[in-house]
Amino acid sequence: MLVTRIRMIGLALVAVFAMGAIVASAASAALPEQLPATGTFTGTSGASTFETKSGEKVKCTSDTIAGEITGAKTSKSKITFKGCEAFGLKCNSSGAASGEIVLNVTGELVYIMKATKEVGLLNTLTAELTIKCSAFQTLKVKGSTLCPITPVNVKTTKYKVVCKETKGVQEPVNYEPGSELIKAPITETKGEGLKSFAFEQSALTGTDELTLPEGEIMA
Repeated sequence: MLVTRIRMIGLALVAVFAMGAIVASAASAALPEQLPATGTFTGTSGASTFETKSGEKVKCTSDTIAGEITGAKTSKSKITFKGCEAFGLKCNSSGAASGEIVLNVTGELVYIMKATKEVGLLNTLTAELTIKCSAFQTLKVKGSTLCPITPVNVKTTKYKVVCKETKGVQEPVNYEPGSELIKAPITETKGEGLKSFAFEQSALTGTDELTLPEGEIMA
């Protein structure tokens, strides 16, 4: 009887340890997360450049961001780029003022590299964006942009999102949303009018300074 009880206690301890490991694994899988998981945020940047792989560029002098945290990993925001030009012409999105490109995006915190706790903000256009550069040139834009966000594991209200690209290819190229490193989603742009081209990869260079409720991106 004593041996049986010891075995039962041993099995119970194994079960407890196993459950603890499962819970710890689930908690780890939930990261990265933004706490608090509610609130609004704002952002600003200086000059930025949007470039296609074929070398077409839209340059803007600044942008402003108005956003809302919708969950521990998610957000939505309205980004207004100002002073935008391409092909030597002022450009604007549908319904926006001359030189302004307004986009609505959903955001998600993801790992770029888990081992180094590098976190990215993956912004995805909620709908295909139309940009007019005069009546003779139109750009259609769709897809997602992944840019590193810092700092992580530090309580603060200030964050920096740094977007880099080379010849229309966003950096980083890969990310780690699950158990393995895979290709990151991309943005694609199509030209219609005097300069026509099929959808091709495109990317953004620019740095945004974000102000969030005091909290922490946990990685």
